[in-house]
Amino acid sequence: MNKELYGKRFELPEEVVVYLQKCSDAAVGSDNSTEGYRRNKELRDNGHVTYQQLKRMKNFFDNFNGDDNDLSFILNGGHYVKNWVDQTLKSSRDNVELGKEVRSIALDNQYNQEHEKGDVRNINRPSKQHSNTLGKYDLQVTESLRRINDLIKKII
Repeated sequence: MNKELYGKRFELPEEVVVYLQKCSDAAVGSDNSTEGYRRNKELRDNGHVTYQQLKRMKNFFDNFNGDDNDLSFILNGGHYVKNWVDQTLKSSRDNVELGKEVRSIALDNQYNQEHEKGDVRNINRPSKQHSNTLGKYDLQVTESLRRINDLIKKII
């Protein structure tokens, strides 16, 4: 759906990292085989999450049917992280959609504006001829070159 977001990295706010640490500490009895344990550790260690990871996290929360006290739910951050994931995905998708809308309006306006040749709205001023200033300097440059050549001949 949003190919512009694939591969994009989102920095985790410090509050989310601290909360994930608290969740990890609160999940007594969890180990490497517990669902959500590795994700929790990876998020805390990296400090960022990709768009694909956010989608997987949203999928977990949307399809979770267990109790709020389940270790997997706690390790994934519970309602706090669920709300952050939903909000982050919504805002990033809205930004992409808004950008597309702005571009389409700008392009439509660019090509749909009617005008005629010699339109009064054309604010570009007509070009003017440059004055010929080279004629003044030709004589001075030529005279300077003669003096330099004379000096070089005297030295040699």
